[in-house]
Formats: sequence, structure tokens, C-alpha cells
Amino acid sequence: MPTSNWLRGFFADVRRRRVIRVLAIYAVSGWIVIQIAATVLPGLNVPPWSVTLVIVLVALGLPLAAAIAWAIDDNRVATIDAPATAPERDKGATDRRRTANTDPSTTSVPRSAVPEAGRMSTDETSPRSIAVLPFVNLSGDPENEYFSDGISEEILNLLTKLPQLRVSSRTSSFAFKGSKVDIPAVAERLNVGTVLEGSVRRAGDRVRITAQLIDTATDSHLWSETYDREFKDVFAIQDNISSNIVAALRVTLTPKERRAIQSVATADPQAYDYYLCGRRYFYAWTKRNFHNALRMYRLAIQRDPKYALAYAGIADAHIFLYRWSEATPENLEQAERASQRAIELDDECAEAHTSRGIVLFNSRRYAEAEREFERAMQLNPALFDAPHFYGRSSLAQGKYERAAQLFERAFELNPADFVSMGQLSMALRRLGRPEEMLHARRRVLAAARKALDLNPDDVRALYYSATAYAALGERDKAAELAERALTADPDEPVVAYNVACIYTELGNIDRAIELLDRAVTLGYGNRAWLEQDSDFDLLRGDPRFQAIIARLPG
Repeated sequence: MPTSNWLRGFFADVRRRRVIRVLAIYAVSGWIVIQIAATVLPGLNVPPWSVTLVIVLVALGLPLAAAIAWAIDDNRVATIDAPATAPERDKGATDRRRTANTDPSTTSVPRSAVPEAGRMSTDETSPRSIAVLPFVNLSGDPENEYFSDGISEEILNLLTKLPQLRVSSRTSSFAFKGSKVDIPAVAERLNVGTVLEGSVRRAGDRVRITAQLIDTATDSHLWSETYDREFKDVFAIQDNISSNIVAALRVTLTPKERRAIQSVATADPQAYDYYLCGRRYFYAWTKRNFHNALRMYRLAIQRDPKYALAYAGIADAHIFLYRWSEATPENLEQAERASQRAIELDDECAEAHTSRGIVLFNSRRYAEAEREFERAMQLNPALFDAPHFYGRSSLAQGKYERAAQLFERAFELNPADFVSMGQLSMALRRLGRPEEMLHARRRVLAAARKALDLNPDDVRALYYSATAYAALGERDKAAELAERALTADPDEPVVAYNVACIYTELGNIDRAIELLDRAVTLGYGNRAWLEQDSDFDLLRGDPRFQAIIARLPG
């Protein structure tokens, strides 16, 4: 290890272990003892050298105090600047050490490639592993949920930029939001050695954020802190949390990596607040909420016209409206402009390049899209969306082997995402590998079941489970779940489209055609995808199917 890196790591440990604080307290106490001795001892008729002895003993105790401060920290919970009033924290974070919002998803990464579940690797060259759980909203207003979720996600996104850390994906960490699960169970199922949890209380212009990092092997705190600040300081809080996690895990950063974990997307707290609200709407994945997300992203840009992530959000909302709900030239044009602007504002933003790639893929500019996805994966190898949509682009072009590789990579990054595994099964079917395709369907079913355990009304989990059951020959279960999905969201074109896939697999061609026609009537517009979708192979010779394709924009 270079000397400079060793020194940086050493001084980080000194600060974390609070050796300097102990020495300062010892020095002040020692000085007081010496002053008392110099004043009192001469009047007691003791030998003249007694004061000198006291000074020598105080001096000899200084290195002993430093050694004790260093050693004790290895075996105790390190709590930094904890507030004196415990009642303020007891329901937010501290008493949540054993019960937290988590995801029990398993990972497809070989166990030999990652640290043992629930334990940090003893090999210093191995990546550390961490799950960032959704922070609890203690504001008393459910409308502030987007803010507490956003804080958690921003910290997670900052940590994914560090190759030394293996960070559990957002979907994996957020899937158990609102549920209570033991922290050790979280660690085992997510295969991580540390867990970050916390709470957020927002009132007017002030925020109180509590965060704590837990070593899951010992169920003890590596670090914790409470921040009681003005809202405008939210960026500094996020940076501080990320930096303290890095210090606690003893990760040595290069200057470039240190810059990467600093929140610099916008300097305007209100713009950031609008962006977080927009992202919450976006993740609802419905036509109405895509429009709500657009409204929030535009408000963010009004506050900060150079906010690249907000432009990327606008591009995403428009392109998903175009793909699934409103296949209009206006949506495609708006997505094109916003994605280009995001790149112009921040060419180092992986999310911006991913958004640009999705837009180009939907415009059938595949070579350009591939370059954007490759760039995004280079900038942030832990970003799930880049390989996922790169895989979709490859599948649409008939590059099935490449698509299969990318979907496997996406699933490794986010083992709670049954969608990537569903797309992988389509690629394997095209490659003529039926046994592997059925295995992928079983993996879809396992991940989707976990999602339904948490939220029985998760529409995507319903129709992906139904698709897997249909492929595995369990026709009654497939039909039941398909109809539940339609009942839950009857006016969403993407739901009608996917249920049409299920009925095609079940051999009910008339019902499949009816639902596919409904999807296009409601606004589904992804012609390239429909032309390659292996789920509709049985329909390709049907003139009704060809008529539906002809209605879609070229």
C-alpha cells in the first residue's frame, strides 16, 4: 500500500476512534492535577521532588491513555455525538436495530465471489458489502415519505460509485419497506456484512436525520450520528453520512472516488426536493404518475436550469409514456431533447447516459444506444438500469446471446428484480435452450413471490408470476393471477399487454388478441418490442396480430 494511502487510512482511524478527543481530555485533566500538586504539596512538607514525580507520572500516562482509547474502540459500539435525549430516537432508529424495512431476496452471484452472508470478509482486498434500508419517515405526514425514501436512495447511489463496496440494489433494499424483519435475516438474505438504517423527521425548514451503520456479524454499531440541521444542509448531511460509512469500513479512496461520493447534482435544496418527489411518482409506473413526475421534474428545472438528473428524469418519463401509454411523436421528441440536454450538462452522469440510451433504443438508433449504455456501465458498473435496458435493446435487435448476458448481469445487480429474469427467459427461448428457459422462469417465480408476500397488489409481480406459471404448465394459477392483475389495473396498457402474453402461452388465442388490441388502443406503442417478443410466436401467422402491429408507429 502506498505510504500516503496508509497515512490517510491511519489518520481516518485516529479520528474515528476519537483518540484525539481522549488525549485532549487527558491533557487538560493532567494539567489540572499538576497545578493542584504544585500548589498543595509544598504546604504538606513533602520532599521537593514530589511535584516532579507527579509531572513524570502524568506524562507517562499520556501514551497509555492513547493506547487504551485505540483498543477499546475495537470492542465497543461507536456512537458519535449521540443526542442526550433518547426518547427522540427510540421509535425512529435505535430500537429498530433488530426490526427494519428490508428485502429477503437472494443473489445469483456465486457465494465464492462475495463475503459470507452476514459477515464482512477478512480479506482486505474483497469488496465490502452493504444494504441501505429505506429511512423511516417520522414527520407525522405520509406526504413526506418521498423525502425519507429519497435520502436513503441518494446515499445508496453515492455508495454504488465506489468499486470497493458491493451495495445491495434499491429494489432489494426497498422491497420490504413497511415490514419488520430481523437485521440478521436481512444480512443473510441480501448477503451483506453491514446495514445502514435510519430515520428522517422534517418540520418546516428543519430536518432531523439519524443514521446508523450496523455490523451484522456482531449486531453492533460501527457508527451512528444524528443531524439536526436546516433543510438547506441536506447535501452536507448526505456527504457526511457517506464519508463516515467509508471511514467505518476502512475504505481508502482515490481523489476521484472521494469527489464521486459528494452530492453535486444541484446546489438548490428546493430543486432537489422537487426531484425526489418526481422520482417517487416515477416509480409508481403508471400513466398518471408519469405525468405527475414530469410536473415535479419541471419544477426542479425552473429552480435549477442546469440540473442534469432532472432532465434525465424528464427523458425517462416521456419515453416510458411513449413505450407503454402514449405512443405520440411529441413524447418521443420531448424525451430526445431532455436526454440530450442531460448529457450536455453532465457528461460524467451514468444516469444521464442510460436515459439517453433508452431514448435512442426506442428510436431504433441501436448503435448509438449501445454506445450510451456502454458509457453508463463504464461510469457506474453498479447501476442496474444500464445493463437492463441494454439487454432490452439487444433483444429487440435479435442479439439474443448478448441480451442473455446483460440480463444476467442486471439480475446479479438486483436479485429482487423479476423483470430482468423474465426478459432473460425470452432470450433463452430464442436461443433454443428450453431447459435454461424454464430454470429462468422458476427464478422469476421465486423473486415475484417474495414481492407479492410484501405487497399482494403488486401488479407487475402478479403478471410476471402468471407468465412463469403458464410456462411451467400450471394453467389455473396462471389464469387466476392474470385476471387479478387486470382487475387491479384495468386501464394500464402495459398490464393488458403482459396478460395477453400469458393467454398466448395458455393457448387462448382469441383472449390474447383481444387484450393486445386493448393495450394498443390504450396507448401501447413499442412496435420493435412487439415484433421480437417470443411470447407472441403463436400469433404471428394470425392476420389480426399483423393488423395490430400495423397500427403502431414505425
